[in-house]
Amino acid sequence: MMELVLIRHGESLGNALKGESAVYTGRWDCNLTERGYQQAKSLIGNPILENIDAWYSSNLIRTIETAKTITDRDIIVDKRLQERSLGEFEGLTIESVKKDPRYIKYFTDPEFMQFRNSFTVKAPGGENYGDVCERVRDFLQELVSKDYKKVAIVTHHCVIRCIVKILNNLSEEETLSFKVNNCEPISVQLRDDALH
Repeated sequence: MMELVLIRHGESLGNALKGESAVYTGRWDCNLTERGYQQAKSLIGNPILENIDAWYSSNLIRTIETAKTITDRDIIVDKRLQERSLGEFEGLTIESVKKDPRYIKYFTDPEFMQFRNSFTVKAPGGENYGDVCERVRDFLQELVSKDYKKVAIVTHHCVIRCIVKILNNLSEEETLSFKVNNCEPISVQLRDDALH
């Protein structure tokens, strides 16, 4: 059995933008805010991060900055840990997408309105939770074969939800209600039998 310490990146520019400036972040590659760096620094010396055999990170800058702020160890970057793609919406303000006639159904049609929190519906050109869980399962199946006892993974809210779903056999509803704050470490056990 392997312990995984899951860490959501510190506050990013995408997290900080509010109101009319709020954007669909997804894989939009944005830096940490000063607050995000402070959140990451607050994890330095945290007992939950003792005896880490390997550090993994998504390939997005906000996770790499978080990991490099917490540790001076080498970071293994893996694209399978990147945030869920929001496709054509990424980097656009929520207000501009709402006003675009091509996307009106995502704000008026109940079938499409849940695109941000669905295992089946997705933004155009994007991913849903089912897609993310599939690539995360692939990552975990590879990881479980490694000779590690404890691994830190710096990643994203959606990815952490999917890891917890897979390892704890959560329902879709339980998965979507599972919340993780920025730089809040969560410990879970990776067992080979949980991946089948």
